[in-house]
Amino acid sequence: MAKPANRHVLSAALDTLVKSPLDHADDAALVSAAKAVWYSNSDLISAAQAFLSQHTDEVELRRAGYLLERLTRFSCVTDSRALEVFKALELFLRSTPKQAITSQTAVALRKRRDELALSWGLNEGL
Repeated sequence: MAKPANRHVLSAALDTLVKSPLDHADDAALVSAAKAVWYSNSDLISAAQAFLSQHTDEVELRRAGYLLERLTRFSCVTDSRALEVFKALELFLRSTPKQAITSQTAVALRKRRDELALSWGLNEGL
């Protein structure tokens, strides 16, 4: 994945990832986004602002918000980095508020859905 020198790595990875359903996510872009969130010292607020300045499609914004929040659920994320992600997510939530979901009980294993994806208004997830 080519990245222009003046763009944020995370924003460029999200550009690629949000263009198609997340269950068909580009592996290289997903790894790049994960590394940018988990291990880099990049400014996540700036990356979110760069991404948001280029995207207005509601589904793309929901996919990006979902991905960022999903990446905070791994044990390799420090508390301080997760807090930075949540601050960046506030920018996404201004454009695309999360949706309330109802808990589904006794759902068959094959019919389980990603509640985080549902809360972002998506019928897809990783």
